[in-house]
Amino acid sequence: MDLPHGESSCGESKPEARVDLSSAAPTSNLLSDTPSPEDILLARRAQEGSSAAFGILVHRYHTRIFAFLLTLTRHRQDAEDLTQETFLRAWAKFRKFDPERLLLPWLFTIARRLSIAALRKSKPLPPELPFPAEPELEHPGLWLWEVAKHHLSTDAYSALWLHYREDLPLKEIARILGKREGTVKVIVHRARKSLAQILKEPRDIDASTSGVSTPLHSTL
Repeated sequence: MDLPHGESSCGESKPEARVDLSSAAPTSNLLSDTPSPEDILLARRAQEGSSAAFGILVHRYHTRIFAFLLTLTRHRQDAEDLTQETFLRAWAKFRKFDPERLLLPWLFTIARRLSIAALRKSKPLPPELPFPAEPELEHPGLWLWEVAKHHLSTDAYSALWLHYREDLPLKEIARILGKREGTVKVIVHRARKSLAQILKEPRDIDASTSGVSTPLHSTL
């Protein structure tokens, strides 16, 4: 007799494979649902033409935009160039920005679009390209993100990064990825399950670090 998925012959439910991404997420990046009064004031001054006010915002969010782009490009110079381009684009379009909205998700949207355009124009990077050492020293859980980068699609990886590293709600991630919130929820769920399965098979992790990884993103 066939058993329902996830149940043993004893009638007990088997625990679903899970991966704990909380250990790979910093606690200092938590975002509130609304921008701070200071950010609103700086954004309004920047819209009035104050480059000094915009410069403060750049200084405030530069590191997080760079880190996000570094995980997408895996090239420090490319990430630096795209980070600069992200803020140049933001400055050019800043009059259209709503100061009552969170600035960081808007910057992530610009950064991601620029990275996709850049990667389409460039030659594919070798899969064995090592992840830069500096970010790994920043937090011990970053090895998990390297594994995820090798095995997940760009959308799946970005969704996980934005949700767990940047603590963005699914609604904001949907805006960044240009997808429906329900679709993003499914992407995150499937990505977590895929990572959990990968972590159960050390051979897959070894392959990913040696440049012989087998992408698992066809269904994500």
